[in-house]
Amino acid sequence: MKNTLLLSCVVLCGMLLVAGCSKKLKHTDNKFKKIDQPFDEKKYYSDKKYYRSTGQGKALDLTVAKRIAETNARQAIASQIEVKVKSVGEQFLQNREITNKLETTSKYEDITRTVINETLTQVKIIGQESFQNQKGGSGEYIHYVAMEMPTTAVADNLSQKISSDESLKQDFDLQKFREIYEKELEDFKNGN
Repeated sequence: MKNTLLLSCVVLCGMLLVAGCSKKLKHTDNKFKKIDQPFDEKKYYSDKKYYRSTGQGKALDLTVAKRIAETNARQAIASQIEVKVKSVGEQFLQNREITNKLETTSKYEDITRTVINETLTQVKIIGQESFQNQKGGSGEYIHYVAMEMPTTAVADNLSQKISSDESLKQDFDLQKFREIYEKELEDFKNGN
């Protein structure tokens, strides 16, 4: 009897758990409304050829809203580049016999910051949309922007900077460096 009661309780709890977890948000649910944002499509995501990002800006002045959106998108692209380039540098330096790894790592990080700042000038706008709030009389603007930059610009600029520094030039095999960079860009296909 006790076993039957215990088994019944376990089965009932299991059924309640499954039923509770399987409830999905219905489109007819009035509590939630789907928000469609501009540039939320695959063609606006980074891939092997381009670093891409979107930005949003809000302000009472449309020019300010545009500037904020562009700054946000540029910062997002810079962050993507920084993550990829740092990963490439770590992988590369990890597999090399370098006399003074600390100095080489420090120089590489300095060059990376310079390259990111220089290559961000090659970012271009690939889409933008503006909206104005008509309710409440505030007139606030929301601006969305999508931007991209070729991934080759980063690799080319990094290679040029490394080649121009004699100590880094000795420690870096540029061909191997580019191979690791290309491999790292493959991660964009996997959604990383």
